[in-house]
Amino acid sequence: MATLAYMEGCTKKKIAKELGLIVGISVVMSYVMGLSYPQNLQAYLFRFLVTFSIWLVMWYGNAYVSHLADKRISWLTDPGQRFIVGVIGAASYSVLALLALKWFYSRYFDIQIMGDSVVIWVYTAVFSVLVLIAMLFKEFLYAWRELALREEKMKNDVLTSNFESLKNQVNPHFMFNSLNTLTSLIYQNQDLAANYVGQLSNVYRSVLSAGKNELITLAEELHVLDSYLFLQNIRFEDRFHVQLDISEEAKQKYVPPMVLQMLIENSLKHNEITVENPLLIKVYQKENMLCIENSKAPKQVLPGDKSAIGLHNIKERYALLSDIPVVVKDEEKNFCVQIPLLTLT
Repeated sequence: MATLAYMEGCTKKKIAKELGLIVGISVVMSYVMGLSYPQNLQAYLFRFLVTFSIWLVMWYGNAYVSHLADKRISWLTDPGQRFIVGVIGAASYSVLALLALKWFYSRYFDIQIMGDSVVIWVYTAVFSVLVLIAMLFKEFLYAWRELALREEKMKNDVLTSNFESLKNQVNPHFMFNSLNTLTSLIYQNQDLAANYVGQLSNVYRSVLSAGKNELITLAEELHVLDSYLFLQNIRFEDRFHVQLDISEEAKQKYVPPMVLQMLIENSLKHNEITVENPLLIKVYQKENMLCIENSKAPKQVLPGDKSAIGLHNIKERYALLSDIPVVVKDEEKNFCVQIPLLTLT
């Protein structure tokens, strides 16, 4: 039953290709083995049937042994042990299968295959081991490819999930504050209110499209940030200042979408912003890192707001994109987050 279940798991196309390969090998080997003997069709057909039966038993028998080994030891988690078990299991099966075939042909057809020569058995054993190693190497490559595809899918799934979480965090707080500001502007300055709506739409257009790319250039991120800073400057007026000091070379590096907006939003969320304590944020380059530093004037926040979901999200996104970690420095007067500037390889 287990063998039938294994065969059912093989596609008809795969079985057809394997049988075609076995037939081809049998044809060639039957011809080569008969070069030192008188050639006739009957003898050739005999050699072909014997060779074909041996290859059929060896191929699918070893494949089933490998299938059983895969169910107990994975190439992905323990390739060394899987290789050793595969070689021992397949070699043991090959010896038993050859002995069984030798007995079968001798018992029912009175035909001696391979003879009793030690040399023939040694060559057969060496040939079998080489075939086994080739099959195991193929299985390892397939397993490695499967792992690479699985990791890539998991990476995309996590990035998509993190981005959706990011959007869910941005939308409620940012929209609520923006609409409050817009309501005041409509009565005070309609031209400025119209400009405000345009900048707000730019920000949300970027939020909705950011999930299409894992990375964007820092120049693109700064372009989006301009609209976001315009909205915040209207809201806080002279109580909020951002200083940018970034080289043109650094602007061609890459960052995850919305990362600067989220870090600045985090600073706004956790600090008092008053005339007496204006919030100053500096964005500057430090070698291959981009530093986002803000002055500290901590305010009381609700317990649920103190979890720094946005910062955690950014760390997770960078962990998937780079081996360089995000650095957080929480000092007495300043809070600084350093994010890697990435390059595409």
